[in-house]
Amino acid sequence: VVGCGNPPYRRYALAALAERVETALVQPGPPQWQRPYIGDRFRAADTSDADAVTEAVADLLASADGAGAVLTWDETLLATTAEVARRLNLPHLGPEAVRGCRDKLTTRRVLAAAAVPSAGFRHVHDRAGAVAAAGDLGLPVVVKPRGLAGSIGVTLARTPDEVGRAWESATTSAFPGIDRLAGAIVEEYLSGPEISVDCAVDGGRAHIVNVARKRLGFAPYFEEIGHLVAPWRDEPWADEVEFVVTAAHAALGLRTGVTHSELRLTPSGPRVVEVNGRLGGDFIPLLGRLATGVDQVAAAADLALGRTPDVSPRHERCAEVRFVYPPHDAVVHALDVTAAAAVPGIADAVALAPPG
Repeated sequence: VVGCGNPPYRRYALAALAERVETALVQPGPPQWQRPYIGDRFRAADTSDADAVTEAVADLLASADGAGAVLTWDETLLATTAEVARRLNLPHLGPEAVRGCRDKLTTRRVLAAAAVPSAGFRHVHDRAGAVAAAGDLGLPVVVKPRGLAGSIGVTLARTPDEVGRAWESATTSAFPGIDRLAGAIVEEYLSGPEISVDCAVDGGRAHIVNVARKRLGFAPYFEEIGHLVAPWRDEPWADEVEFVVTAAHAALGLRTGVTHSELRLTPSGPRVVEVNGRLGGDFIPLLGRLATGVDQVAAAADLALGRTPDVSPRHERCAEVRFVYPPHDAVVHALDVTAAAAVPGIADAVALAPPG
């Protein structure tokens, strides 16, 4: 595993991986909470340096018996990991496919060229260009950076003045470990409920593992404050979603690995917001396991090892995560979730905000 993320969001993933395969870790600093899952199988490397990571991964693989694999669930390390896999001839999304997902402008251009339902867009380089693009596309619009993550810098703008402020936000926002790409994107606003679709991609075929309904908050931003994984095959949009997701994967050249796509169910049908070449964020893969019995982390391991994963649902249930905020600004002194964890039906309650 290249990089690992924060324990609340990725401990369950590393634990699931360690139950299935002998797991090793490459990251810049020494392991801490990861130690129970990797033992002494660790190498330190600058994870932004493909040469250093290739050397570390090759060393770890040489010290173990059996088939080897490399994967990451860290958005910032997708490009590095894809290049390492290419050099070592290991299964993974290719570097070009990763670039097509990471650069949202490339995503839009590729989908438009393949006639995959997406959003109208303009690539803009200054505030005046953003306002002009919004006029062409029709207000409201969404203004976003080309290559950040976590919805950082993404804003809904309903007036020319708001477009100007959104442009400033998109071009000054930052995400640790990701270089800012030139300009910003002004997009047609897609109305309707938003869903995410997790897939296991084997030999170019995208198998939908689970679908989550999103809860968004803090308008005009797009903060994800909840996800609900629930049965979806009987929904009136199910076939169209499967068709659009399959077409998007084919257009972007996604052939091996796990993906996390986001779509809006607009009045004119499902349209792609973005496609990510990794596991879904925060607790979405865990929700999928609770709701369907399919472990997407295990599927990622199988695909990285060149195996065909079993993604057949064991059951059909609902599982939801909610991110709960106080009603006003405050400084955290302590969070006690003991009572919440004891509520029937709650699988886990996690305190995410540390003191201070």
